[in-house]
Amino acid sequence: MNNDIYAEWLVKRKKPGYAPLVYVGAVLLILIGLIASMMNPFGFLVLLLAIGGVYFANIRMNVEYEYVFVTNELSIDRICAQKTRKRIHNLEMQKVEKVVSTKSHEYDFARNNPKLKVVDLSSGNKDADTYAIVYSGSEGQAVYIIEPNNAILKCMKSSAPRKVIVEKALTTNK
Repeated sequence: MNNDIYAEWLVKRKKPGYAPLVYVGAVLLILIGLIASMMNPFGFLVLLLAIGGVYFANIRMNVEYEYVFVTNELSIDRICAQKTRKRIHNLEMQKVEKVVSTKSHEYDFARNNPKLKVVDLSSGNKDADTYAIVYSGSEGQAVYIIEPNNAILKCMKSSAPRKVIVEKALTTNK
């Protein structure tokens, strides 16, 4: 009999407010590189550097987070431009102190503690339903902000019922 608990969810990160400036700057940089390549033989290097910079800036602007919960462990991956995937964190439920909504009064301890490391791994939307995971790992205590769906919350709740505080009824529609 298979007792694995499994759920996954993909969250697209909102582009930062300075993204239009980066794109305008990228176009200007490429134009300067084109002009420099016509005037100077080394200008072609400027053009290549500009194109490379635009490519990497575009990758960093298009970020998604994937949450995968499998049997007492939440894995969080960052996917850049739907091309590269990197494992950000593996959170074991044994080391989780609590999971609470960021809109709840249970989260006030993290808001008022500037020494606590807070890592935002959500979409960045202000209206999003985000949760804080208080985690004690090898680097000390940290708070990870995620934006889980109901399936992830249900899996976490069934894995560690006393640590996961959910103030709303969980449904399967999201």
